[in-house]
Amino acid sequence: MKKMFKIFISLALLLILTSCQGIIDYAEEIRPVYHAPVLTLEEANFVEMLPPLIDAGIAVTNTSPLNTETGTRKGSGVIFKQVENGLSNTYYALTTQWVVENALTVKVYLGSETVDATVLNPKLEYDANEDIAVIRFTSNNNYGVVQLKPIEEDRLLNSLTIFSIATPISNAYFNFVTNPATIMGVYDTRIVHGTNLNPGTLGSPLYLYDTGEIIGINVKYSHTAGGRPEVSINEAIHINQVIELIEGYL
Repeated sequence: MKKMFKIFISLALLLILTSCQGIIDYAEEIRPVYHAPVLTLEEANFVEMLPPLIDAGIAVTNTSPLNTETGTRKGSGVIFKQVENGLSNTYYALTTQWVVENALTVKVYLGSETVDATVLNPKLEYDANEDIAVIRFTSNNNYGVVQLKPIEEDRLLNSLTIFSIATPISNAYFNFVTNPATIMGVYDTRIVHGTNLNPGTLGSPLYLYDTGEIIGINVKYSHTAGGRPEVSINEAIHINQVIELIEGYL
């Protein structure tokens, strides 16, 4: 009797296992197949040009007790010049006067290291269209450098797609690429656009999506109102104005 019972249990288990495998096989047959979309040529070109631009980005922190806020003032920036000094390199980078306010030195975070940087053009007062600071630091490592080139006056930027590379909130989000967005308008030395900027991104470079050209430095972002986010209306100082300013600082 016990032998028959064992045979019965064995057959039952075999039937259950067979049924389960059948269910699994059926599920595999009807399971939808997902394929990652193939990148368009435009998207592939965009992805390919990002690494050197990301490598030129920096995060800047200002812990000067003279700044108007308690705690650390944070921002972003971009390296635009490199000078080789034997085994080390001297770098020059752009950020905003707001980021370096009342400081002669600031900390620069580069991903793999943090260094001290000297503010070359500290200002106690400045016009809104002069909200550009140049900082200098030395490192034994090699970093990316963006080329600053003026834009021809008759070249239209309205409605072109842009993006930024910045460090929002904290260094845990070092050199994030913002969403592509549209230039809403160019007003004298200001470029108004809609990419997603927030605390920590002031001083970041503004790039054209198609070419990777730097066309400005972000100096203002829209805040929230009534607990609801406003439409992103951000401002960057035009690269022609930036170049004109830094020629005197260097």
